Amino acid sequence: MDLGQKIRQLRKKKELSLNKLAENAGISKAYLSQLENDVSKQPSAEILLKIASALGITIADLLDQPVRVYAEDFEDEDIPDVLREFIDTRGKALDIQKEDVRMLMSIRYRGNQPKTVDDWEHILTSIRYVMKRQ
Repeated sequence: MDLGQKIRQLRKKKELSLNKLAENAGISKAYLSQLENDVSKQPSAEILLKIASALGITIADLLDQPVRVYAEDFEDEDIPDVLREFIDTRGKALDIQKEDVRMLMSIRYRGNQPKTVDDWEHILTSIRYVMKRQ
């Protein structure tokens, strides 16, 4: 789905008129219409931020781009070394998000956390599988 289609889809999902979204984003209705109809294809980061904010989402969500998470993003938090390794080595491939890391940090089985990178991957993929079925 291209950017224009994504903006239109999100706008309609939020039940916003073209005029209301443009007003909330602080851009012209004509420009928003051009974006939605792919007449204008390269909006600035500032425009993307305005639209995303008006829709209540992030620019990454608007562009369907995951925000890359690194173990160093959690320097102040007590993350086990093997979980840090998992984030750094498989984070991109598995599209690990900050919420995933925080959830994984809370996992304990009989008081213990997983001991290997493979164990962390199995746990994350299992949770995703179960949640997708619900």
